[in-house]
Amino acid sequence: MNKEMAIRNVTPMDHARVIAVMPAWWGGRDLTASVQKLFFIHFANTSFIAEARDELVGFLIGFLSQAEEDVGYIHFAGVHPDYRKAGLGRVMFEKFFEVCKAHRRWVVKSCTSPVNKLSIAFHQHMGFAIEAGDGMVDGVPVSMNFLRANDPKVLFRKELK
Repeated sequence: MNKEMAIRNVTPMDHARVIAVMPAWWGGRDLTASVQKLFFIHFANTSFIAEARDELVGFLIGFLSQAEEDVGYIHFAGVHPDYRKAGLGRVMFEKFFEVCKAHRRWVVKSCTSPVNKLSIAFHQHMGFAIEAGDGMVDGVPVSMNFLRANDPKVLFRKELK
């Protein structure tokens, strides 16, 4: 990551910027319904925006689980295609890990779709383990109905030190 990049907490005003870039960043897949404005309001202190010269180049939406007192959850993260492989995703994830540690959250969980091979590889590179599921897609364990029926997800877990 270069010195011209800055990472800060999200604000509600960032929501429109994030939604505007998502289809392009995901190759035309429209995942905007997964990133609601309420995350930018209620999880601003655990979510981040990355900018380079005032251009949005990355974001991470995360929160501290209310149901599992030792868990932080990364709900959604994205990096502009031109900035991938520059360490930006790693920096945002590590920033979230630090927030988790400060709040005594020693486990971080996340999920992705089995079609998102880049996300699977990134999570594994960051030290996440794939959790056992109740099905397989392309040789990857998945939970077949994790968020809704017939929508398999790869579940990840990372223990923080």
